[in-house]
Amino acid sequence: MKRFLVLAACLLLLIMGFLNAQALTHVSDLAGVLSTDDSADLQQKAEDLYEKTGFDVILHTTNDSQGKGPKDYSFDFYHAFRDAGTYPDGALFAIMFDTRDYYEAARGTGIERLTYRESNDLAGVVQGKLSDGDYHGAMADYLRYVRRLLIPATPLERTMEIAPIIFVAALAIGLVYALILKSKLKIARYKSNAAQYMLANSLNLTESSDLFLYQSVTRTRIESSSGGGRGGGFSTGSRGGTSYGGRGGKF
Repeated sequence: MKRFLVLAACLLLLIMGFLNAQALTHVSDLAGVLSTDDSADLQQKAEDLYEKTGFDVILHTTNDSQGKGPKDYSFDFYHAFRDAGTYPDGALFAIMFDTRDYYEAARGTGIERLTYRESNDLAGVVQGKLSDGDYHGAMADYLRYVRRLLIPATPLERTMEIAPIIFVAALAIGLVYALILKSKLKIARYKSNAAQYMLANSLNLTESSDLFLYQSVTRTRIESSSGGGRGGGFSTGSRGGTSYGGRGGKF
């Protein structure tokens, strides 16, 4: 009996070790731009998202896109990195530093949930922080964005999202009310001269001149023709019989 228990314990340890070895890797930082803590944080967030939704997000950085365009590189890397038959639903968010591109390759339900929202939608989430060099922040925002699309917000979360709007609306109402009250105040009227304060014929003015204390300057902003990497549209393709959707931009 004792020998049986020992064998059972050893078998359990082997099974646990195998399961740990099979844990999904969600962060592939080949460019080395993330710290150990940053990688662990993103890995944990992606694991949590996968456990709750079954949607597999991979975050990838590279300094070598192998001479391929962002679409072909991302589709190829995603297809090779994660088996499409075992993990059909998900997305790869890749940052290519050699070409300064970011790109999202999606498959399965990711094509409908993400790709069809087009590039402008993705740019609004990640482009600002990527351009500022905050790569961890951009990836964390991307995971938060995907999570928000997959998991409906709770009433409290929805309230927190609209709280700034409510604050601005209340501030505007308060300002309008204050202006109404101000308009009802009886204050001295502006006079263009001081005649009412002078005695008749007491001033003999022999010379006058105009002195201008202020000037007005009008400036017109010249709009830049550069799009800053933003662009609409999306692309589709296939690898090994698996359909992929993609969108991206420059940073």
